This record gives sequence, C-alpha cells and structure tokens, in this order.
Amino acid sequence: MIERFPFVGLVRLLLRLAGARQGNVLAIVALGLPALLLLIGGGIDMSRSYMARTSLQNACDAGVLAGRRAMSKSGSFSTAETAKAQSMFNFNFHGSQVQATGTSFTPTANSAGEVTATASTQVPSTLMRLFGWNNYAINITCGAELQLASADVMFVIDTTGSMACRPDGSDCTSGSASKIQGLRDAVKDFYKTVAAAVIDKNSTRIRFGFVPYSMTVNAKDLLTAGDMPSSYIADSHSYQTKLAYFGNPVYTGTAGAPVNSVETYPYAITSSDCDNYANNDYPTWGSNPVTSGTAPANTTTTTYSYNSWTKTSGSSWWATGTCKRNKSAVTTTYATGSAYGFSYYVYRQGTVPTSSYKGFGSVSYVTSISSSATVPTQGTYDMVTLAGMTGATGLTRSTDTWDGCLEERETVNDLLTGTIPAGATDLDITSAPSSDATRWKPYWAAVEVYRSNYYTSVNSTTNLSGSTEYCPSPMKEFTEVDTTAPNTVPSWLDTYLTNLVAKGGTYHDIGMVWGGRLANPDGIFASNVNEGNRSPSRHIIFLTDGIMEPSLGAYSAYGMEWYDNRVAPANTDAATLTSYHNARFLAACAAAKAKGYTIWVIGFGVSLTDQMRTCSSGGRAYASSDTTALKNTFKFIAGEVADLRINR
Repeated sequence: MIERFPFVGLVRLLLRLAGARQGNVLAIVALGLPALLLLIGGGIDMSRSYMARTSLQNACDAGVLAGRRAMSKSGSFSTAETAKAQSMFNFNFHGSQVQATGTSFTPTANSAGEVTATASTQVPSTLMRLFGWNNYAINITCGAELQLASADVMFVIDTTGSMACRPDGSDCTSGSASKIQGLRDAVKDFYKTVAAAVIDKNSTRIRFGFVPYSMTVNAKDLLTAGDMPSSYIADSHSYQTKLAYFGNPVYTGTAGAPVNSVETYPYAITSSDCDNYANNDYPTWGSNPVTSGTAPANTTTTTYSYNSWTKTSGSSWWATGTCKRNKSAVTTTYATGSAYGFSYYVYRQGTVPTSSYKGFGSVSYVTSISSSATVPTQGTYDMVTLAGMTGATGLTRSTDTWDGCLEERETVNDLLTGTIPAGATDLDITSAPSSDATRWKPYWAAVEVYRSNYYTSVNSTTNLSGSTEYCPSPMKEFTEVDTTAPNTVPSWLDTYLTNLVAKGGTYHDIGMVWGGRLANPDGIFASNVNEGNRSPSRHIIFLTDGIMEPSLGAYSAYGMEWYDNRVAPANTDAATLTSYHNARFLAACAAAKAKGYTIWVIGFGVSLTDQMRTCSSGGRAYASSDTTALKNTFKFIAGEVADLRINR
C-alpha cells in the first residue's frame, strides 16, 4: 500500500513563496522539484503496476479456464491438468515487460468441479525508489466453472447383446464390469457434471430422453402414456408366418342298430381253425371288425365272435366238425360337410390381425395342431384367427402380450445415394401416419416364423416355431432432471438405467431414426419437445459398442430381410445389406442435424467407422476403450454442452 505524501505543508510553503516579491526563482524550483518527481514517478509506477495487475488477472483467468477444460476431458484435476493450467498462465502473463519477479500461480479444484487459483507477483518501482518505495506486491484470485443454459439431450444407446459383455469381450452376463453397467455409470456421471454446471436452478431446464435400440425400438411407454396414439399402429399386418390349411372333409356319422346273425363255415374244420374263423383269420388272415364303404357314403362295420364247434369225424387234434360264428353288422350314415381336418402348414407371408395385440391385452395363438384337428369351414388360417375359432378341435394354444416393439412403416429398397425417395416413410421423422402404409406394426416374434433357406412358400406337416424376440427397453421422451442436488441421481433416471437390457443385433439406423423422430420439434412428439418454449441447446449422444451388422435371417424392425426385402433387393448378401443400412443411418443423422441437433458419437470398445465420424457434428466422434475412458468421455461431452465461465 502506498503511503500518502505530506502534501498539506508543501502547499502552504508554495503559497507563501507565490506571495513573495523578492527574487526567489531558484528556491522555488528547488522546493517544487520533489513534488514534480513524486507526481511523475507515481504516475509511471502506478501505470506499470496496473499493467502488471491486468496481465496477471488475464493470465490467471486463462489458466483456470484451461485447467477446467482439461478436467472436463480427464474427469479429474491432478498433475496433468495442473500443468496445463500453469502452461496457459505462463503463456498469458507478460511479466517481463515490467520486470516482474516472484510470480506464482496456484490452481486447485473442489468437489463441485470449480477450478480456482491465487496468483501473485512483484513489480519494481522506478522513480518512486527516491521516496523509499522499492516494489509493488500484487495479489489476485480467479476461478472458472461450467455454467449451463437450458439443454435437451437425447441418448441413442446401443443395447445389443454384446453390451452384456466386458469391454474385452469376456463374461457376457451383464455383470458389474459389463459394458451395459459402464453405460449406466457414465450417464449418471454425465448427469452430475451437467447438474453441477446449472447455476440458475429456477430458470434453467435440463431434460434427458432415451432411445435404446438393438434390432428394433420399443414404444410401449409412449403408447401407454398416450404420447403416441394407438391409431398410429396398424390393426393387421402381413408377417412371414405359419398358416394352417384344413382341407380334408370330416363327416359326422349316425350308427344304426346292429344286425345280428350266425354264420356256419361250409366245410368241416378243426377246433383251432374254428377259433381262427371266429376272429376272421380263417381261411385267410383278416381284420376284426371289418369296415366297408367310404364317407360320405354309408359305411358298415362288421364284428365277428365265436359261436360253437361240433365234432363230426376223427379224434384228438385232427378231429373235424361244424364251426359257427356270430356276426354283428352296424351301418352308419353321414351328414355331408360337417367339418374339415388338418392337412398341412403353409409357410409364407400372411395377414395376421393385430387390433387386440396392439392394445397390450393377452392374445391367444395356436402353437401346435393334432392330426385329428378339425375346423367347421375349409380354408387356410393364421394362428391367431385359428385360436379364436368357435368349433375348432385338436389345437394347442398359448398366449402372448405385446412388449411394445415396432416393425417400421413401409419403405423402399434403395441405396439412398441421393434424395430420399417418397416411399421411404421409415425415414420420415416428421409426418404422422395417414394410412396403413405409413402406420407402424407390432413386432410380433411369436407369429414371425423363420424357415431356413426357403425363399418361397412351403407346405409341410412340420411344425416350426416363432422367431427369437429382440425387443429392447422402452424409449423415453424428454424428461426434466432435477439439478438441485447434483450428486444425487434422480430416482426415475436411476430406475430407467437399471432396467436397460442387452440383447439382439446392431441396427444403427433404427436407433438414429427414432432419436431424430422423438426429438423433432416439428414432428409427432413436438408438444413434448417444445414444452415451455425454452429454446434449449439440442444434443443427441449416440453410443454403440459395435459396427452396423444387420441380419438376413433374424427378425428385426424391417421384418425378415431374406423374405421381405424392404431395405435391399432380393438375394442381397450380408455385406451389401450392410451398405444399404449404413446409407439409411447417415440419412437419419442428416435429418436430425437439420432439426438443429448437435450429434456426439461414442464408440465403446470399438473403432470408429467412417459412418460414425460422418454422422457426428463437426468431428465430435470419440472412441472409448474401457469403462473409465467412457465415463471421462461423457464428462467431457457434458463440459462441452455447458459453457466454461469465469466466476470470480
């Protein structure tokens, strides 16, 4: 602190000299010189001190900003982050201009993610040394923290079967070291970082949405909450399925009264031959009873039994005699067209009613048909219609309830090298359904039947079962997260992440299509997206642990690729099919960007592909080799979503 010069006495002396009329110029100059030196020297030194303070403050601010940004990338503030802060401070402090010495910069970070620092230096005086002031000590403080305005973040997350494994590919049981658990933990850390960056808890709104995907997506929660009308789901759909043909007429007969008589064998025979004759096995082998005639004509069933044997000659075992047997004949008459028996299964595309299934009720379907099964009317029936048929016999039934997963609406098999064709309604993330072609269909594995390499219809008595189901956890609209307690994950978020399951194959396109659709401010979920008119920053975080890997023979949102050919032409091999799906993935990414979203792509335990990099906004694509790296990547993205600000 600079002490005040005794100006009062000096002023009085100068006033007296000014009033004197004697020749005192030399005395006046001698007495005024110290004051002039004080004024000039003080101005120079104060100017140098101000320059040093300004440079020190700017350097301190730059240092804590660099340290906080480095902390966003690494998730911690240790030696490396301190070094980056120090380096930035050194770069920005121009102490040599004022011969500053003893400069120090000490940055630290607290648990809330705020980086603070103290900085000090000493600036030597110039002319003021004549008055006993040798240097000026300058001490300042500075700080940087993340501050976040309102933001919407849609997580499009790969929950395929490999996410149940550890990052090294072992122990695929969804254990504590699995990738799915690492994902859960990383999203929680993302929340904590973002929540800590919210300064104005009253006016800042942070919302998270989720699209878990594998080979399809799950709209159950959207439908049951009324956010997606049930009319958007079709009441019937053509599945690659199993039908049953009942074409054998079965007649109901009425038996008449038995007509009884006694038959005598025309020749004398032995007693043992008489026994055989009574069973209709003599003189030639036959059956007992004997049925003649074919329905619907009358049929007669004759039953034989022993009556008597009377010896007429001989003795012992070669004795012969007269043999008689009883004969009872029953004639049955039939009513024509009363029922039809099971003939064979038909494996092909067939229409199945879905109106009850889409309502999440328990729906019956037939799992097997006995050889004696009958139906009242000849025809070919799907397993759902057959299960509900009155008068059907010989059927084994089961029940199924819809999980909420979807088959995509109609599309065209196009490589999408240019403009998206009009018929590709699956890639339309804005329009509501207006016809069966534009409605979604229930993903129904129980009625979708895999029939090996058969590309055409197959008739067979072999009973094939339904396909394996690969239905992920339900999607979730943008939901506000409470940021008042940054270290406490909201219960709804914790529960949602806990319920994520890992199964199925990798269809990146279906995930990104629904990420863009659910987040579209102009689409069918606009009321949720635009709620409150907050004009938030908009982000999609796309995470996967695998490359695009569609299947020709597994059941997905696009049906059975071998048979349906919705995405690629018939007889397409796996590599070509992948290129078609990659084109749809990039089209979906472009559609989301066009709606104002910044896309962040994370490869978890997988190398980034060209498609992943292209999908990201401005190169925001990152590879994370393990769970620790993933968590740090999420923290870094959270820091990028927020703004770094000087707070002191």
